[in-house]
Amino acid sequence: MFSSPDDPGEIVSNGAGLLGLLGMLVSIANIVWTWHTRSQSAAADRVTKIETRLDVIEDKQITVEEQMKHLPTKEDIAGLRIQLADTLGLIGRQGAEITSMSHAVNRIDNYLMREKA
Repeated sequence: MFSSPDDPGEIVSNGAGLLGLLGMLVSIANIVWTWHTRSQSAAADRVTKIETRLDVIEDKQITVEEQMKHLPTKEDIAGLRIQLADTLGLIGRQGAEITSMSHAVNRIDNYLMREKA
């Protein structure tokens, strides 16, 4: 391809050398193309795996959101607390009324027992 050691300034035009150079360039281009294609394929595989994982996570998120729709809110819990306090107060008042009625019934019972005797 290049000149001989005796004449360093001339380029030798040899057809075989040019074909060898062309073959080497084609081989290098083929290696680069193969590397590029494989790296794209590997990247595409990774992207597919990530998309699959994201789909699974999204499905789980949708499931959790659907389940959370049925859970009580803070306002619901606060309302229940108020209703429970009201109910406990009512039960306490009824207990006091039952106690006073029990005393009245006992007095009547005692009176009737003394009358029979």
